[in-house]
Amino acid sequence: MPDATRPDVQQAGERADLTGLGRPELAELPAHLSADERVLDVGTPMHEGVFGLLVLTDRRLVFLKVGRHAAEISVALPEVVGVDWKRSFRGRSRLAVQTTTGELVFTELSNEHGAALEGGLRSMARQHPVAPAPAPRPAAPAPAPQTGGPRLDLHGRRAVVTGSSQGTGLAIATGLAAAGAAVVLVARDPARLGAAADQVRTAVGGADVTTVATDLAADDGTAALLVAVPDTDVLVDVPGVPGAQPALKIADEEWRRCFDTTVLPAVRLLRAYLPGMRERGWGRALQVVGEPPAPSVHHGVATAALLAASRGFATEVAGTGVTVNAVLTGPARGDAPLLRRPVEPEEVAALVVYLASPLASATTGGALRVDGGYTHSTLP
Repeated sequence: MPDATRPDVQQAGERADLTGLGRPELAELPAHLSADERVLDVGTPMHEGVFGLLVLTDRRLVFLKVGRHAAEISVALPEVVGVDWKRSFRGRSRLAVQTTTGELVFTELSNEHGAALEGGLRSMARQHPVAPAPAPRPAAPAPAPQTGGPRLDLHGRRAVVTGSSQGTGLAIATGLAAAGAAVVLVARDPARLGAAADQVRTAVGGADVTTVATDLAADDGTAALLVAVPDTDVLVDVPGVPGAQPALKIADEEWRRCFDTTVLPAVRLLRAYLPGMRERGWGRALQVVGEPPAPSVHHGVATAALLAASRGFATEVAGTGVTVNAVLTGPARGDAPLLRRPVEPEEVAALVVYLASPLASATTGGALRVDGGYTHSTLP
């Protein structure tokens, strides 16, 4: 233990996991504190890719970055509006602190120290009046107290759903709204979007619904969406399905149009929204891929590309709390082989809502089927 001049700093340092930092940083801590400010706990987590000292005092939460990126982040306890701590089986935990101006995410805490800091922070925050402030994002009303086990709770989350003016996309948007998410409907036709938004509000009382009319297949379509919705917690991309055509009769223009309306928009959306999800330490991205009523080779190739993109982007955000998955559905018409009836849009929506929820935190990089046995395979 370094020769810190204050007993409270010494005692907190003795309880801390100082892995990742040299001991001299603790000796320099008193210089950053007021003379009568009491230190309760100290840890050494990572924040935005940089290790530093996380200090809980009787007045504030302070993060001191060390090295050439030295900086100080200070949050007065009245500004703390929520704490979310997640234990990891690998021994390192994640602490997310919601404040009146946003969220701070600290990773690589030991489980023991993460629990201690979370408990101490909650205890100290309760002793200070919380300053009123709007939520960082619009959200539906808070859910009733949970009494029946796990639930698909997306209150406080924003979900962007493309292709949501009708059919499966609209069913997914309705399901996400019912789970508490603020939903953004995205499609080309403003009139259909308005009608779809009304349907969601009718089905889910108090739903927070907005619309963005844009053509995502156009070069500037994604940019227009990002102007209206710069970031999101949940992204569900529901591209259209091309008509079936004989393989030898599909012209170059049709091949290009298939990729321009399915693969490129998905890649642009993932590239645009995943960095924000990764920075916040939580997010869900889903590509919902349907089947044409009859085999269509250009759609099959585009589907393979979408699955490869989904897996590739899932690898890119590995270990960050963000998941990326594909959902494969059967044809919109005709009976599913093992159901003896069509798969309903609401049944697809049920799987998507689950994958978008905190309950699916261990499902990523996958291609999940909700096709009623349309694919004749015993493996995914």
